[in-house]
This record gives sequence, C-alpha cells and structure tokens, in this order.
Amino acid sequence: MMRARRIAYAAGCLLLVAAAWFLWAVVRDERIATGFDEVEVGTSEQDVLRLMGRPNRVEKCGEFWGPFPEDELKGCNKEYLYESSFAPLLPKYFVIRFERNNQVQTTFPLMSP
Repeated sequence: MMRARRIAYAAGCLLLVAAAWFLWAVVRDERIATGFDEVEVGTSEQDVLRLMGRPNRVEKCGEFWGPFPEDELKGCNKEYLYESSFAPLLPKYFVIRFERNNQVQTTFPLMSP
C-alpha cells in the first residue's frame, strides 16, 4: 500500500513538472512570435532582447543557415536565432540580423509546413 502511494506521488509530481514545462513553452513561444512581429529594421539590440528575451543562439551572420551570398550578409555583425520550444517537432525559427551599430538589419521567420 505504501509503495503504491509513493509511485502515485512520484507520477503526480512528474505530471505536474511536465504540465509546468508545457505551459512555460507555450508562453515563451507566444512571447517570441509577438515580439518578432514588433521588431523592425533599425530596432536596437536592447529592444529586441526586451521584446523577445534571450536568443537560443548568437551566431556570425549566415553561419547557422548559410552559406548565403556575400552581398546578402554585407554589413551584418551578428545573427540571433530564436527557435520554438517544441523544435524540431514544430520547426519554427526566427532570425534577426544586426548591423555593426547593433540595430536590426533584417528579420525573417523560417517555418516548415
């Protein structure tokens, strides 16, 4: 009887942790998508971080999704990559490129159908 209670308690704790993670992931993904819609060319790096939070990766321009033609990367200083909490099951990525003055140069979403 005690063993069954311990197993039920452990299962309940695991279920609670899984539900909390799922809720956090949904809220995080919504914040990223909403923030991405507000980012425009010229937005400062600080404003991007305020709107979207910390990126999953900070890369050299074109390094993660490259190679890109040189003219497409001209003037690019770094690239932020935000990925869905459910990636790669839900392949949704948001890329923001910054100029040398740490203002947004370009943005693009990458999603698989």
